[in-house]
Amino acid sequence: MPSESVRQHIGGDPTADWGALPPTMRLGDRLCQHIEALIDRGEFGEGRLPAESELATRFGVSRPVIREALSRLRVMGVIVSRKGSGSYVQKRASPPSEVPAIGFGPVNSLAQVRKCYEFRVSFEGDAAYYAAQNRTPETLLPMKDALDRMGSAIGEGALGMSADLEFHFAVARASGNEFFEAVMEAMRTPLEFAVNLARSLTLTRPLDHLLTVQAEHVAMFDAIEAGDKEAARFAMRTHIENACSRVFEGPGKGRGESEVNPK
Repeated sequence: MPSESVRQHIGGDPTADWGALPPTMRLGDRLCQHIEALIDRGEFGEGRLPAESELATRFGVSRPVIREALSRLRVMGVIVSRKGSGSYVQKRASPPSEVPAIGFGPVNSLAQVRKCYEFRVSFEGDAAYYAAQNRTPETLLPMKDALDRMGSAIGEGALGMSADLEFHFAVARASGNEFFEAVMEAMRTPLEFAVNLARSLTLTRPLDHLLTVQAEHVAMFDAIEAGDKEAARFAMRTHIENACSRVFEGPGKGRGESEVNPK
């Protein structure tokens, strides 16, 4: 019955029975789609989602799978986290974008990683520019939440990859242009690889290095929050250029912190 229930959820109108997930595709992706369908039909209203442990029990999956699905939902702007409180359904002002879905496959060489960074410099720089122009309190909230979680990851010695990725998706969403968000979603696989690589290398380096990376994200957020379009674009471009330099040339490369916040 659980498997049949889930097939009904994904292929037609969801029912009240949440059901367990069949192992026919990547669990995190399937669960993300499943929870989004429940949210769209009003299962949770605009309130707080159940705790991870309850979701894991109801869906019959492990808590890491729940965390992966929730991370994707945060990136998509479906839910928002509140520190110390949990995850909440995010009110959506407009229906989902009708921009056709495209996608890139897995990264298969370091040359592709570099190309990904090169593309992101201009693309995400412009996304930050328009995020500064069009930001609202609602679109700033997931950005700030991701920033706080990246800061917490430093103290815990954790990777912080999901929070980093969510920050960049939140910037694209704050641009107010669905095409920025659609391209980011299409690039999810190479983005995850690049961010995971950069974050993994960061953990092997001194604390000052971690704080520099965090300062770059703070500079981006501050510029976007202040509505300073050029500063936001500059901060994003600088961060991505620095990330590329740190991956391929090692720590200490790229622009210094004083250049991230030009006076």
